Amino acid sequence: GWKYLAGELGGFSPPVSLRMPSRLASRREAKAMVRLSTLLLAALALPQSSFAADRHSAAPRLTRGRRGSAPETSRPLLAATTPKPVGSSVTMTVVQIVNNVAGAGILTLAAGMAAGVGWVPAIAICVALGAISGYTFYLIGASCELTGTSNFKGLWGATLGPRSAWIVDGCIALMCLSAAIIYSGILGDVFSSLLRLAGVPASGWLRQAVIVSLTAAVLCPLSLLKDLSALSFTSAIGCVAILYTAAFVAVRALDGAYTAPSELLASLAPERAPSFALSSLTRLDSNALVLVSNLGLAFIAHYNAPAFYMDLEARSPAKFARAVAIAFGVLTVLYTAMMGFGYATFGDHAASNLLLNYASSDPLAIVGRLATGASILFGYPLAMVGLRSALVGMSSSLSAEPALPAAARRAFRSLAADASRVPLIVALLAVIAAVACAVEDIGVVVGVSGALLGAAIAHCYPPHTSPASDCPPNLP
Repeated sequence: GWKYLAGELGGFSPPVSLRMPSRLASRREAKAMVRLSTLLLAALALPQSSFAADRHSAAPRLTRGRRGSAPETSRPLLAATTPKPVGSSVTMTVVQIVNNVAGAGILTLAAGMAAGVGWVPAIAICVALGAISGYTFYLIGASCELTGTSNFKGLWGATLGPRSAWIVDGCIALMCLSAAIIYSGILGDVFSSLLRLAGVPASGWLRQAVIVSLTAAVLCPLSLLKDLSALSFTSAIGCVAILYTAAFVAVRALDGAYTAPSELLASLAPERAPSFALSSLTRLDSNALVLVSNLGLAFIAHYNAPAFYMDLEARSPAKFARAVAIAFGVLTVLYTAMMGFGYATFGDHAASNLLLNYASSDPLAIVGRLATGASILFGYPLAMVGLRSALVGMSSSLSAEPALPAAARRAFRSLAADASRVPLIVALLAVIAAVACAVEDIGVVVGVSGALLGAAIAHCYPPHTSPASDCPPNLP
């Protein structure tokens, strides 16, 4: 019976010995054959429906870590062949967007305000950029609905033309490269501080030695892994690290540990100690562009907007707008609080990496450094995957560009080949480590990437990739 049904369903003619007889000897045999066929069809339907349900509910990103629900046993077995599509609710989408957008950029906001921005303009800038970034994030999802595309590159190709779609991969590659440099710099800051606390002699080369050692011993092996499913837990670690950092920054701003004379305050270097000489309520000048650049990096994750929209349960632009509004509202409150509490604690001396301001012996800061370091250490390979994927996508597009010389097309084709995977990753890690060692202030990388790439991806590209409201689907 199994072989017969498999042959019929697969389009093959079964052997003569397994074919159904042309005439049945009795009504009893006919009923028995019908029952057998029904049972076998149901048995075949079970594995297919289970696979389909898991496929529909599987998360498109490693950070989800969610499994599909079991089939309902109260339904008929044959009905399981058409599973109900499963997606993320509005609440889950909000959590995922907040977790995806909030990152290391949160540590630089107090320094942006310390550049010379008053309290009122700083809060207004944060709220305004949060609203604009949220709207352009929504605009990308709504544009995917109009054009029938499911990713940022496809949206660009449908609206601006496929020949220039390599620009999207190029910008994402530069964004991931900047993020990796910032991550390496933070790792050097965090672990060098922990090593000094453990008794390692302070040295001008300690930070560089930490970056090189971690890159060679930890980051390189992790980045060379082909299967990163084991690192999906880093999403939870990153979320916990951000929430804890925000909590302890608020606690230290409110408990006065760095205002009244104390052991913690006495242990700070003069350039890290609190200073409020430039503090103002309404000051606003060109220095505000530092804060704008830092926020430009902090609010960006727009290249993932199509994935969030496509994974939304019973998706529609209105439902996506509600999720994005809530998510970016939460992010705006979180960023305003981190900026305000950090500046209220250290004022004009707030560092680009706020964790550097806190005393090495501060127990709350020690846990914050450990949590941040672990989050970045194990989440680093995910940034490298994004960097290499974007470079491969850009190289594949340019290798087919007839306007380029033949030698350039061959070079891009070679770069996109699987054989170049290991050399490319090792070379990228070497460049990242060299830049992170040379640039000790991560604020420089944050400011440049936020001002250029953040503004392009979050504020310039979405309006240009948005089709007209009366445009039919799948057409620019």
